[in-house]
Amino acid sequence: GDGASSCTSCAEGKVAAAGSTSADDCEYAPCSAGDYMTASGCQQCGENTFSGDGASSCDSCPEDKVSSAGSSSVDDCYYEPCSAGDFMTDSGCQQSGCQQCGENSFS
Repeated sequence: GDGASSCTSCAEGKVAAAGSTSADDCEYAPCSAGDYMTASGCQQCGENTFSGDGASSCDSCPEDKVSSAGSSSVDDCYYEPCSAGDFMTDSGCQQSGCQQCGENSFS
């Protein structure tokens, strides 16, 4: 502020542009991919979700796909490996899920 003899640092995890004049100018830095913004700063996206840079929420993986916590792209979502007795089916170029082996067959 006016007449200040030194600068005060923003609270931990917050940033402000050069020349800022008050604590109100301090904001949380945008979150990196895999995290999302909350009232108290960046939080990691949970399992089966993902986010890009600067996200305010996490997106869910497409139906029947899973991902690790902190995933940063829909490309991180994948089908879980099939259990014994099931096999992965294809629908065009996309994997569509597990299907049970038919009679007189196994996996």
